[in-house]
Amino acid sequence: MKGGIDFHVHPVLIREMIARYPELERAYREVFYCGNALQPLETLLLEMDLVGIDRAVVVPIDASTSRGATVYTNEQIAELCSMSDRLIGFASVDPHQASAADTLAKSVQELGLRGLKLHPGIQEFYADDRSVYPIYECANDLEIPILFHAGMSWEPRSRLKYGQPLRFEDVAADFPGLKIVLAHLAWPWVVEAVALALKYSNVYLDTSALFFDNPNDFLHYAMTQQVPLTVFERSLRHQIVFGSDNPRIEIKSMARAVRRLGFSDDCLELIFRSNAETLLGE
Repeated sequence: MKGGIDFHVHPVLIREMIARYPELERAYREVFYCGNALQPLETLLLEMDLVGIDRAVVVPIDASTSRGATVYTNEQIAELCSMSDRLIGFASVDPHQASAADTLAKSVQELGLRGLKLHPGIQEFYADDRSVYPIYECANDLEIPILFHAGMSWEPRSRLKYGQPLRFEDVAADFPGLKIVLAHLAWPWVVEAVALALKYSNVYLDTSALFFDNPNDFLHYAMTQQVPLTVFERSLRHQIVFGSDNPRIEIKSMARAVRRLGFSDDCLELIFRSNAETLLGE
């Protein structure tokens, strides 16, 4: 298999960026609630090498209204991506701001970012709120994917109600050409998330499921017991992408857990590379 793509990485621990922008440390500790130690960019790249991941999608979260902070600005993501051609930058916008769609367009057209990250739990909005539709219209026009946090959120101040999968159905139905990725298999609502993906071909799922104890046991539960593996293998093979949610979960641990589930080699190629390339327009 050619080198894979991790579709879901939060670059909050990158030492070089924290040194340039000290305010990022408060954002990742008090908004993202990550207590891990800082590390050089090289550490992330070496971890990717361990499991054959060539490139990683790095995402910010614009929580200006809800938290008074950004976990990376779009400009900072673009700067980070200039440090390695192995990084693929996504934008984020504040869904409460009227200028959000314009900000997204500028971030794609001028900064070269290639997708959009939205986190309803932290940003405190419902995905099907019609006031957010101009953002989706812009993403649709730009032909970029949207990676939504879905399901449970780790952060103490976030609310589960924003991550329920059916809040994304109107978006999928009203924008059939818009590529939508629901992160974390929308756990604990895996069955509902799978139902959405089965019904709407523009809905994808990423594997960065929140876990109890370890990724092996968690993914085995979510992808063989909550929903049989055959559903993913036979019916959703073109709608699953590998995502780790690093640094909450190590890339190497999540990659190994996915590979141990029992997928065919052809399906693993789709999950780890081809489906991500399709989303990215490659």
